[in-house]
Amino acid sequence: MELIHKNENLSIENFKELLFGSDEKQRMLVPIFQDHNNKIKELVGKEYAPGTLERYTTSLKHTIEFLEWKYNVSDIEIFKINHAFITDYEFYLRSVRNCSNNKAVKYIKNFSKIIKICLASDWLEKNPFANYKAKVKEVERVYLTEEEIQEIIEKDLENDRLSLVRDIFLFSCFTDLAYIDVKNLNKHWH
Repeated sequence: MELIHKNENLSIENFKELLFGSDEKQRMLVPIFQDHNNKIKELVGKEYAPGTLERYTTSLKHTIEFLEWKYNVSDIEIFKINHAFITDYEFYLRSVRNCSNNKAVKYIKNFSKIIKICLASDWLEKNPFANYKAKVKEVERVYLTEEEIQEIIEKDLENDRLSLVRDIFLFSCFTDLAYIDVKNLNKHWH
């Protein structure tokens, strides 16, 4: 019945595979995730920013740590990933890793991309994210007042390193450049 349900040909090979199991190795999560990250690494500077690679690298690290925490294993067969796995992973990110709501949602979103690859490759029959809902919460930004910025400007710092940090921070305030953009500045304009 299983072969008919899967719409497969009825053959001796298919019956043997069903009865005795396949010699094909089960697809494991970590190598699929790592392969994805390797592809992003090759495209950094072309299609992806370095921060994207860093986020997926951190996501893989958290996923491996979750597998060890929850299941005491270093990897898992992808067919074992279900809705409960996803909700337990989110719980782990929020509790053990102490991630904020938005960070946890981002890591889960990164993980969902790996699941989408598995689904698109027909390695998974059912989407474990089918009934999963996570929402990014709007974060209220706190801004410095002009007086607070002036205090920082006028602050006399005896340490040269702290003075440099202050100057870089103020430069970011006035130019609206993110830290990573300031860090990547050089004297050659592109």
